[in-house]
Amino acid sequence: MSSGAHPVIVIDPGHSVTVHGTDPATGLDVSDYENEPEMRDVFAVAQLVRSKLEAAGYRVILTKTSLDEPTTLGRRADIANAAHAALALSIHDQAGSNGGIGFNSGNNIVYYQSVGDYRETPAGKKVVFTDEAEAALSKRYGAIFQSERAKYEGHSIRLQDNVGYNLGSRGLPAGNIWIVQLLSKVPWIYNEAGGNSAGQSSLDSAAEQRYANGLVASVEACVPRR
Repeated sequence: MSSGAHPVIVIDPGHSVTVHGTDPATGLDVSDYENEPEMRDVFAVAQLVRSKLEAAGYRVILTKTSLDEPTTLGRRADIANAAHAALALSIHDQAGSNGGIGFNSGNNIVYYQSVGDYRETPAGKKVVFTDEAEAALSKRYGAIFQSERAKYEGHSIRLQDNVGYNLGSRGLPAGNIWIVQLLSKVPWIYNEAGGNSAGQSSLDSAAEQRYANGLVASVEACVPRR
């Protein structure tokens, strides 16, 4: 893990223009897909988080350098692994005119990595998360994200060690951990939030700031500047 005066933090804004890929080491499908307006929301939040963390002295790497950059899930994990990041965090929300969830209404969740969580390849082979040390650190960081996000967002946040259902039910590869977390060799916290502000099918600037502030406070508490 990175250490010293400028810890490396990787920020992963969720979703991509449609892109296909297979992880060469595991055979997992690492394709990603566009999801609007969520993709635009979370990229804006990621920019806020990056700016605040860089001002505080962190070295920050985004898994996407632009909103429309095609980026597989495997590429996202590779970026964090190659940087030996002290912490990686994914940013997602539940925005949308059909089925969107209000920012204060629900789906405000922090997911951490846990031993035994898995995904399946197209051939049905299970790829299981096994790193106990990484899982312990991810769990500790997850509790901090839960606390700090609740404080800054002003509503309750759930903490979970896996998705809570089989992702195959949504047409994704079967399993119960987000693929970026499974392929990561660094602690990776995956954040979900409600995505609709009042009268909107996306987040307004005030909600984006609240989300970003909670994430920044979480990083600062997990990986203090030395």
